[in-house]
Amino acid sequence: MRVLLVATDGSQAAGAALDEAISLAAETGDEIVAITVWRALQGDFGLAYPSAAMLDDLLDAERTHAEAALADAVARGQAAGVQISTRLATGDPAEQVCAYAGEIEARLIAVGTRGYGSVASLLLGSVSNAIIRHAPCPVLVVRESEPAREHLPAARAAAES
Repeated sequence: MRVLLVATDGSQAAGAALDEAISLAAETGDEIVAITVWRALQGDFGLAYPSAAMLDDLLDAERTHAEAALADAVARGQAAGVQISTRLATGDPAEQVCAYAGEIEARLIAVGTRGYGSVASLLLGSVSNAIIRHAPCPVLVVRESEPAREHLPAARAAAES
């Protein structure tokens, strides 16, 4: 059976990519694997942020958010009658997604994009762009739906133009 890998962080854009992957899997019978990658927070020079107690709370929150994103993916798949297995990883998101795609021989990676535009992407980075550059298979990039983008602050909307 062929595998569609969906990178999700729980965002609206990732949800749009998940919806597209579910639709494809329903038509093709492909298996879906959802991956979420969370980062252990670090300060400059690899040193942890000041308070170890605070860092533990932040790490717990990051992991809880990542687990919730995967649980949501599974629930959305079940609602559509599509089985979704999951993978929780830690590290650089693009690197981990591409490595796992190669490991499971994914036929496609589906990933969302917020569509920041070139300037904002340059400043903020873009996981989807990095995945496109390093993926071992085709990449389906799905833009966040317009209704989800309508509530964006004016400054972010202007940056996307």
